[in-house]
Amino acid sequence: MTLMAKESRIVLVQPNTGKIQHLGKLTFSELKIKERKHLENWIINNPDVLGERLLIVSTEFDRFDKSDKRLDILALDSAGKIVIVELKREIRNSLAELQAIRYAAFCSAMTFKQVVRELARYKKIDESQAESEIRDFVEDPGFEKIDSQPRIILAAGSFGDPGLTSSVLWLRTFRLDIRCVELAPYKLPDNRVILVPRVLIPLPEAEDFVVRVEEKEAAGKTLTPTQRFNQDRNKQILSRFRKLDAERAPSQAPAKNFMQVPTMYSGTHFQWSYRTLGPEKKIEVAVHFEKSSKEKNRWLCEMLKKHRSEIEAGVGKKVTFDPEWRDRWASVYVQRDADPWTESLADWAAQKMAVFIKVVQPHLDQYCPKQS
Repeated sequence: MTLMAKESRIVLVQPNTGKIQHLGKLTFSELKIKERKHLENWIINNPDVLGERLLIVSTEFDRFDKSDKRLDILALDSAGKIVIVELKREIRNSLAELQAIRYAAFCSAMTFKQVVRELARYKKIDESQAESEIRDFVEDPGFEKIDSQPRIILAAGSFGDPGLTSSVLWLRTFRLDIRCVELAPYKLPDNRVILVPRVLIPLPEAEDFVVRVEEKEAAGKTLTPTQRFNQDRNKQILSRFRKLDAERAPSQAPAKNFMQVPTMYSGTHFQWSYRTLGPEKKIEVAVHFEKSSKEKNRWLCEMLKKHRSEIEAGVGKKVTFDPEWRDRWASVYVQRDADPWTESLADWAAQKMAVFIKVVQPHLDQYCPKQS
């Protein structure tokens, strides 16, 4: 049986007979699904249903000064930012955005040590284990501290509240990263329930544009020493890469430990990464498969591996094929030592990316459409 989703409908197709059955969108209330007992537990066990990798730090968090409020889920994203997750069965008349803003204000003063302590308490592990888990999860090897600008995710079975969505859109104009994720429930004929997650705000097709605008606005703001080093390194690489492939070159150098080049396929991109592996620092030229399905990412990695000899001959270096890079993602890359950083390393990174794209892109054109 095949499932096809389009906005607020699910269509079941029986391949052998061609019989079609429409499933109407229901509410969590109609399905007798509880907010804490069911919805919260589902997300705790599968946080990526919210559209991104999250590390759950605590649930039903209530250690706010002079308040008895309870935050549904406290999490960290892959950049090391605190994420406030507010859950509602139905969003109408819930004032969820106001609750979440209050929680974000409370959490804005949290330190790295406090986050480590909460994770240790939540997972019943010692604080050294909790700190190690956080550092392994966060993608930035230069991660030093929790900033004072938490993100917010509002997740609900429906968002039929124009007042709330208007408020969210307005708040985003002040560069508050607040998102709305619909978790639409449907009941199958055998009484099983399926969820269809959908990011409503920001629209996925507009998010890259929004991020570029925000990065441009942030360019003039004060950077930490690590961010300044990242940006200077990326500028060196970018200035050289533009001479080799101006059409592909990113528009600007981010103040991050990575910089991406599009492949024209969703969930797949080329990337420079500056990584700390134990005592060593590496510069990496890679193609990353970051689709929502671990199986798709692994398959694409294995397909490229079939062309190992051709890719290595083109790049002139041993290539690593890692189908289990970063939990569900996959990566194919070359790397070299990068400590201390020199301009010759920027030359190497730009040149390797140019030939890497040249030899790998034709294979992506062959395989990626099959996993779209």
